[in-house]
Formats: sequence, C-alpha cells, structure tokens
Amino acid sequence: MVSIIIVTIGADEHLMDCIASIRKNVTCEYEIILVNNSADPINIPDKDITITENRQNLGFARAVNRGINLASGEFILLLNADIKLVTDVVTPMADFMKVHPRAGICGIQLVFEDGRLQNSIDVIPNLATQLLNKALLKITFPRLYPSKHSGFTSPVIVPSVIGACMMLRKTLIEKIGPFDEGFFFYLEETDLCKRTAEHGFEVWHLPELKIVHYQGLSAKKFDTQRKIEFQRSLYRFFLKHKGISKTIILYVGMILRLSLEIGANLLFAFIPDIRKKLKRSMVLLLWHLLDMPSAWGLEDSIPKYKAITKNRYKWFLPKEGQIPPQIIDPNVFIESCNWDVINRSRTTFVKRGRLDETLIYLKRYNFKGIKDTIKNVFRKSRAQRAFEGALVLDALGITTPIPIFACEKRFFGILMGSFIATYGVNALNLVKYVEEKVISDKEIIGLSQYIRRIHEMGLLPVDLKGENILISLDKGEIFLIDLDRLKRYRFLKIRHIAKNLSYLNASLAGSVPPEKRMLFLNEYIKGNTYLEAKRDVLLKMIEEYTKRRLEQRYKT
Repeated sequence: MVSIIIVTIGADEHLMDCIASIRKNVTCEYEIILVNNSADPINIPDKDITITENRQNLGFARAVNRGINLASGEFILLLNADIKLVTDVVTPMADFMKVHPRAGICGIQLVFEDGRLQNSIDVIPNLATQLLNKALLKITFPRLYPSKHSGFTSPVIVPSVIGACMMLRKTLIEKIGPFDEGFFFYLEETDLCKRTAEHGFEVWHLPELKIVHYQGLSAKKFDTQRKIEFQRSLYRFFLKHKGISKTIILYVGMILRLSLEIGANLLFAFIPDIRKKLKRSMVLLLWHLLDMPSAWGLEDSIPKYKAITKNRYKWFLPKEGQIPPQIIDPNVFIESCNWDVINRSRTTFVKRGRLDETLIYLKRYNFKGIKDTIKNVFRKSRAQRAFEGALVLDALGITTPIPIFACEKRFFGILMGSFIATYGVNALNLVKYVEEKVISDKEIIGLSQYIRRIHEMGLLPVDLKGENILISLDKGEIFLIDLDRLKRYRFLKIRHIAKNLSYLNASLAGSVPPEKRMLFLNEYIKGNTYLEAKRDVLLKMIEEYTKRRLEQRYKT
C-alpha cells in the first residue's frame, strides 16, 4: 500500500481536484490521509479518507510527521494540495522503489498546466548557491548543480527532490527519524534528503513521470513573509549541516548582497516590478539587522491571550476563555475547597478537583524569599510565564494540559501571589509511572521522540525532570508541565541539550536501567547527522551534568 499524505490549509477547489485525480488515475492499493493546518475543520463526504485536524498552521514538517504516524503503507507519498494527476504516476513510483532497495526517496517531474517544466530537483545549499546567482550556477555547471535545465530523460540520483510530490520508503523514517520539526516552512525536504544520502540511501529523480503542479498560487500573497521564512530555515540548515563559521559568513554575505540589491534597484524604482523587489529587499535587510524577529515570518507561535483586572487580581485568559464563576478569589478557593492535594512544597501548592464535572488542576506559586520578590517586581510572575509557555506549546502542536487561566495579585508592583489552572489529564508523572510499572522500549522511544521534537523547535524547558513529564494512563500520551522556565532559541547548542537531558537522566537514574536510558539517547540522535557527529561529546557532557545533578538535588 501507498499512504498518500496531503497537507492542506482547509478544503478548496485545488484539494478536491487533487483527490478526484487520485481516485481517477491511481491503480495500486493506497490510502489518503489529509492533515489540515486550518483552524476550521474539513468536512469531506468520503469515509475512506483519514483526516487529522491540527487547529492551526503547524507548518509542513510537523503536519507531515503527524500524517506519517497514521500511515500504514510500505511507501509514503507526499503530495501538495495544488497537485493534479493526469496519469497514474503513483504506481510506477512505488514499483521503482521496490526494484531499487537502496532508494529511500524518489520524486518526479513537476510541470505547469501548459506542460512547461518546473524545478523538481534541487541542490544542497552552500555559500555559493546563496551568495551568488543560483540560476546561473545551474546553467553554467549542470553536473554540479542539477536542475530542470539538465535535460534528464531517465532515472538519476540527485541531491534533493522537491516535496510537492515525493515518495519515501517508510523504513527510511524508522532508520533516520522523521522530518526535522525545527523547519516550519522550506528546506525540510532538503534536510531529509541530505540525511538520507548521508545514511547510505539514494535520492532519485524520475523525469519520465510528470504531474501538474499549480505551484503555490495562494502563497504569492505572502511573498515577503515567505522569503523571510526561507532565510530563517536557511540559517537553521547551515547551523545544522555547515557549522557556525559558515553560518556567520552567510549572514554577513546576505547583508552585503541585500545592500547591493537595494542600491541597484533604487535607480529603477519607478518600474512597478522593480519597486516590489526593492521593498522586499529592504524588509529582508531590516529583518537581518533587527536580529531576525520571529513575528515577521509565516510561523505564528507568539501566544495571544487577553488580560483583565477583576476582584483585585490580574487575570490572563485564552482568547475565548472566561474566569470560572466559582473562583472569585483563587487563594480563598484553594485553601477551602475539598480537593485532593497533589503537591505541597516550599515553592508550590497544587490541588486537583472538579468544577462542573470537569477535572481541574489549580496551582499556587508560593513566596520564595526577598531576592525572588525583588526580581518579580521587574519580571512576569511564574504563573503568567507558565501560562504563556502552555500556549506556545499548544500553538506548536506539542501536548500540554490546556490552561484555563493564570492570575496574580500585586501591591505597588510587589507580587503578593500567583496561580495557574489547567484542565486535568488522566496521567502520572514519569517518575511515579516508572515506579509502578516497567517502562517498555516503545514508551522510551516515544518519550525520546517527544523531547527531540521540542528541542528541534528550539524549545528548552529548563527544569526537564521526570516529575514535569506526564504519561496518560489511557492513551499513553505525553504532556509537559511546569513551563514557567520555558525558553526558546533559534538552534540549541550541545551544551543546552546535554544539560537539559541530564535533568531527566538524573530523575530516572534510580528507576530506569542504563540500557533503557541509552536507548533513549540513541533514538534521540537517530538520523540527526549534527548530533550523531557529536555523540561521544554529548554523552560525556550528559554524564558530567547528571553526576552534579545527583549530588546537588537527589542526595540519599
């Protein structure tokens, strides 16, 4: 079977035409999986189509990985929603993969509706392709930089294929890991193709097979944002595969190139098309000079919520959220309600109970001392930071208990108390979970993949201990909690990763055997050439940080 995964933003005419062309032309056994990146659900009267709703735009890599998790086919075909089959290209692609066991990925020739060729293969980005004229390099050096101008007429191994129509062998994902979810849009397929080749598999282009691609008609509305998103992905790609030195050269080179483009285009700014290019170059240059602000691209991961003042508290609520009428004063409520006490410590007090039959966790952050009180005058409360962290994870498609509200009381700027309430989940924290049962290899792998996804997105939950990871008892889902110290970086350094993983390693050192903890690490770095090259360094740093952590916090 071929699992056909289509990432879409809602249902439109192109998507329906794409599905109809699959139904009309494909003769091999297949399934269709739609991954919807729209806030509005899809309603398609076809019971044979599997639909997963993301509720927001998670980007390409994160959406595809969700589709792959649902796929049952031997091969996985990624199709853009603006693709139209005019013949059966799926069956011959699968047949080619069967005949060529080292083929991990294959792609075909994308064409416009009038038959003109589109770029269907690409090169691995380097300083020359990004700082010089890429199109000229492809024409001048067709062997080094293959493209639609190369004149291929038979199957050929290439550096990378375009993700609009791309078939993967499912066992490839099992061996090198899924798409890197740190790429929101652009270069995620290039990264996968590069990792594929580096792990001994082949990437093929099949030029004799053609498919119509309407090539992102809607994306033209966001041309400048798309360029910014490409640049963001490009810097991530360079950091991962080229190192910091070449990334710095790229950054300086891009500023010089954009400056030259602006200077040249100023002379012809009276021409409308040139004026558009000038404006785009100026925005891109400003984006570089302002340290690449995250809000300028296509990804929307900045938490949006409302803040209101009521009952002498400042309340932070999700956009559609309301203050529970039962909780007029959260401090009085948490002390008087007949709920179960989940945790009581010097810094926190947590209770669990029900409001209108809904399971709720209510957490109070306690006074930590004079030093912390002074700091809180100039920073957000722990409750507000945890609330924002939960919204960030939710926006990125990472499971965490959904917040109901956070609130705080201040007196002339001095924080008097803060609270956060979340919807409850039927789960145990990881430490208790492994104490009650023997954790399986499958669960270790699932946990490793969850943490890897978080780190790929540049998220660093500073206190990543087992008590802050929940495992649901019904579905085995993983949830991250206690997010008041959640940080986000463009790209995590080895030191960040090692220190973060050491917290988890230390909290499980007495209950999970070393071989299972090593399985976690192997799965975490699997297929990531950046981490695989630094495996020994990473392992040594984790061991050193773990030893310190055990000595400082987990003394017997």
